[in-house]
Amino acid sequence: MSSKFLARIDVRRWLQAVAVAGCALLTSCGGGEITPFVPTRLLAFGDDLSAIEADGSKYTINAFKQVTVNGVLTDDPTALDCTRNPLWTQAVATNFVLPLDRCLGTATAASGQVLARAGHKVADFAAQIAAVQGNPLGEKDLALVMFGLNDILELYANYPATGRDDLLAEARARGASLGAQVNQLALSGPAVVVLTMPDIGLSPFAKAQNTSTGDATRAQLISDLVSAFNNRMSVALINDGKLIGLAYGDIESQNEAKLPTAYGLTNVVDAACQATAVLPACTTATLVDTATGATWLWADGVRLSPAGQARLGVLALSRARANPF
Repeated sequence: MSSKFLARIDVRRWLQAVAVAGCALLTSCGGGEITPFVPTRLLAFGDDLSAIEADGSKYTINAFKQVTVNGVLTDDPTALDCTRNPLWTQAVATNFVLPLDRCLGTATAASGQVLARAGHKVADFAAQIAAVQGNPLGEKDLALVMFGLNDILELYANYPATGRDDLLAEARARGASLGAQVNQLALSGPAVVVLTMPDIGLSPFAKAQNTSTGDATRAQLISDLVSAFNNRMSVALINDGKLIGLAYGDIESQNEAKLPTAYGLTNVVDAACQATAVLPACTTATLVDTATGATWLWADGVRLSPAGQARLGVLALSRARANPF
């Protein structure tokens, strides 16, 4: 009988039993060994920051396929390569060798499903789970979860008609709802890695709001909404050290904004994509002068560049590998 099965029966009772028996087990058996978690299916849930369209385009800076012309590797501007400039979910999928259905690469069959959709909010999480294809959810599944972008943008759009305190309260409520749904997903079988959403109060959109509204507190309000959402989601999670791995995307984005050179970034304040290249139509051919996906943090006003996505991938993969699922 696996510890995850016991956890699904009664997390608190199992934890109490472990606490009491732990010393005795270690004494009599000479210590324990953690078996590395090896998932056989990956499920990606979330919004724009995790979505891949049916044509392989993503809500970041898309890259082209490369061909050899006269002995030189060159971009083919007529065809996208969804495996280049990967999303954070793709980084994890590649490491576990679980090809995603919306970006197979050289694989012939998918071992991962992209359920994330652009525009989705916390309220859409249950429908994404219900849309999982194939076998019922189980202990060999790895679920990747990150929501919040569209929830925060929706709440902010109601300001100042709706007051700051009411918006923060609603952000907390949505965070709590996400945490509860993550718990339910984890208890149904899959190992879950959940990321807090990046701090879009540092984004080009947020900074522009300070100027366009004449209110220099707008960006801070957006950051406060992100913080309220993330914090309430985090504290709502089952914290048993096994069912759920939590990584902090907001802290990572804040560190990147504060110490860009430490992350190899040259611009953390502007959008890399031209204003006319509305995501997911932005490619390496539609960037503003000097911008690159590897050195700019933001693709557009609120969505991350490949560099920002890569850092989220490092966080998620580290949690997926290190957590004792």
